[in-house]
Amino acid sequence: MVNIQEILTTSLKDRNIFHSEADFQHHLAWRIHSELQNPKLRLEYPLSKNNSNRWEYCDIVLKSPCNIGIELKYKTKLLTTNVGSECFELKNQGAQDIGRYDFLKDVQRLETWCVEKRINFGFAIILTNDNQYWSIPKNDTIDKNFRLHDRKVTGSLKWGEKASAGTMRSREKPIILKNKYSLEWKDVNGSSDFRYMFLKVKC
Repeated sequence: MVNIQEILTTSLKDRNIFHSEADFQHHLAWRIHSELQNPKLRLEYPLSKNNSNRWEYCDIVLKSPCNIGIELKYKTKLLTTNVGSECFELKNQGAQDIGRYDFLKDVQRLETWCVEKRINFGFAIILTNDNQYWSIPKNDTIDKNFRLHDRKVTGSLKWGEKASAGTMRSREKPIILKNKYSLEWKDVNGSSDFRYMFLKVKC
């Protein structure tokens, strides 16, 4: 059995900060390629078409020994630091409500691909140094159904009634999850600066 979580954990021990989501994607894909014998691995692989007849792409697809889809999110707040001779200048991406929606949308998409037998199962991963992703909200928020602090999510997840049209643009539809997921954040290398969440998605 392919243990993607173990490969992810090992890869983050070697390197846990990235210039971009694409940088993170390449790092993990290369580690999977290195750890597994002759994998048939693809990046940005087209798996289905949406209602507008546009392809929907999966970040990483491992086609052997079975079809596994991996979706990644890398969300950052402002940080400038040096690791050895390499300088990292992370942007303050903000828009955490949209980021939460998009991560859960990845989970929904993986479920759909699984049901359609385009993949056997999948993994949704988010890595961030923004504590707003794992913090418990103090007040009721328009994205309360999408919050990613330690809890369980399932079923139909919708925006709050006060969500503006601008916030919901291209994201108006509710997220519908077939399975129940326990959201649990893990520190990277015992540090609270970066945390990640790893969800296994099945049919």
